[in-house]
Amino acid sequence: MQEMEKVTKYKKSGLVWKIFIAVFLLILGFIGYKIFVPKETKNEFTYVREPLKKADLTITVSATGNIQPIEQVNVGSEVSGTIEKVFVDYNDVVKKGELLAQIDRTKYESNLKKAQASLASANANLQNMQAALYKAESIISRDKMLRESTNGALPSKNDWDNDWSSYLSAKAQIESAKAQINQSKQDCISIEYDLQKTNVYSPVNGTILVKSIDPGQTVAASFQTPVLFTIAKDLTKMQLQASIDEADIAKVKEGQSASFSVDAYPHMKFQTSISQVRVNSAIVDGVVTYLAIMDYNNANLLLKPGMSADIDITTETIKNTLIVSKAALLFIPVKSQVKSFFGSTKDEKITIDPKPHVWILKNNQPKKVYVKVLGSSGAMSAISSDELKENDPIIITQEKHQ
Repeated sequence: MQEMEKVTKYKKSGLVWKIFIAVFLLILGFIGYKIFVPKETKNEFTYVREPLKKADLTITVSATGNIQPIEQVNVGSEVSGTIEKVFVDYNDVVKKGELLAQIDRTKYESNLKKAQASLASANANLQNMQAALYKAESIISRDKMLRESTNGALPSKNDWDNDWSSYLSAKAQIESAKAQINQSKQDCISIEYDLQKTNVYSPVNGTILVKSIDPGQTVAASFQTPVLFTIAKDLTKMQLQASIDEADIAKVKEGQSASFSVDAYPHMKFQTSISQVRVNSAIVDGVVTYLAIMDYNNANLLLKPGMSADIDITTETIKNTLIVSKAALLFIPVKSQVKSFFGSTKDEKITIDPKPHVWILKNNQPKKVYVKVLGSSGAMSAISSDELKENDPIIITQEKHQ
């Protein structure tokens, strides 16, 4: 009986273990399935879209520049000296020939008197030379008469040579005296010119922009003409000088329309057009630029010389085209990755495609559509595509669910 009970207990114990092992294996299998078998995740992103619009797109080139008078003149001095008087100031309106300043005349008046004295001395010397020539001519005349009366016996050859030499010398001294007189006259003219230049006159009608001198200041004109005043000829006619980057210069042509603004009037747009594109370049901080010139009628005198301007030059207008944000052309969708034993992998971007394209949502998944970019201006681009039409929603970005 005891033997039977032992056998029964053993069988029951073995059954319990079998059941325990089976349950354990089932649980282990379930856990392994959950851990090792990849499980797809739901879409973790929301796509932000905007409708495709059809409109005109104006292509512009942006630049900066400065406003200057169309014609301005630097007034200098050809003579050196101390500024004695200044008759004008900044912003004064002057007429052509108006006296602007005066340089001390003392030295130049003294030099003129010296030159005039030298001229008088040269005239007196000429009279002396004329008297000497008259005497030499008289001696030659007597020698000729004496030679005829003595059949050539007198005067002696030595006396004749001396008298003839004196005659020729007197004639040469006359020419020298005349040359000296002419030189003295030219000296007087030159010094009179310098004396006149001590008065600085306006060469044009205009407005004083710059006054670089004050009474008592010394002007030195030895090597180059110093600039005393800068005069704008007509402030109602201004010129905008725009610096165009070398990357944009091929798009900029004469006759193109442009608009610009200045900091003084931030809410105003001034309209103009390009009158000249200069072929000469300038290098500023390592950047190659070219000047585009635009004239502006400043009848209301709002614009002042030297103002800086922000310029938009219209290079092209694309009519009735599909318009899309540049963000749509740059968008790259991010895919959600499946989970594994080692956890969720990082989001991975799709390989960059260099061909222009946009993305649309099809079956709740991004779909790539290739396009042709016709032009860009600011944050917008003009495109064309046979697969797209107006009001099609275009993905511009995506947002991850929180």
